Amino acid sequence: MKKMMTALAAFTLTAGLAACSSADDTEATTAAASDISGNWMIDLDSAEFENDNREYLLADGTFECKSCNPPFSMAANGEWQDLDRPGADKGMIEVVDDRTVKTAYQFEGKDTGGSTWTVSEDGATMKLDFTSMTGDETINGSETYTRTGDAPDGAHAVSGQWSNNGPDSVDEAALRAMYNVEGDQFTFDGNNGSYTATLGGEPVAIEGNNAGVMVAVERMGDNGYRLTFSRDDETLSTSELTVDGDTLTGVSTDARDDSVVRWTATRQ
Repeated sequence: MKKMMTALAAFTLTAGLAACSSADDTEATTAAASDISGNWMIDLDSAEFENDNREYLLADGTFECKSCNPPFSMAANGEWQDLDRPGADKGMIEVVDDRTVKTAYQFEGKDTGGSTWTVSEDGATMKLDFTSMTGDETINGSETYTRTGDAPDGAHAVSGQWSNNGPDSVDEAALRAMYNVEGDQFTFDGNNGSYTATLGGEPVAIEGNNAGVMVAVERMGDNGYRLTFSRDDETLSTSELTVDGDTLTGVSTDARDDSVVRWTATRQ
């Protein structure tokens, strides 16, 4: 898949900073309204997707993910095989029937998760049930896709172009995040990783992330923050966060195709 658990990944790997406090009552009120410190929970129903398109081809015993970053292919024979991908060094794809495919991945001998893809009888939609084992807690969830491009003649039903409708369900552990700011040091902690970054500083590694993703954090106005995620000096995505009291609004953009995920979270 291009972006596993897109909406929740966009939230759980984002971060912001807290405004400095002041003795002046007006400034203190402004700081409180823009303070991102504390615990947050994303509202899954708020997730909106724009231009989030996927393209797959499963034919002649080979699976190709044309929209993955980077694209890759592997034999769809139900056997484990070596991969050279960020966060995965082994993979397996099994064709269950004409409308169903199962996948599984490992990294350094440990299971990282898998999914079952099921295409509807009319071929118009596809449901993806997934399990992610890359965080502190195992996460289960599902998301739905709508077909936007037909499968080639003779190809499996999962082939073609698909648009992500967003997650239908996901375990709450994936939607929780904690922030803390001391001076210019911003700390983030969530199920998918943790890090401490210097505001306006160089990118830092995300502890617990096996895909080599790094993040840099900068301020955007009084209550806005911009996060840039990269790997090997190449920007993968950016997230712009806006804090308004107990509401956090996020807009995450994929650097390669400009697909966008919008979501909100509530302070706990």
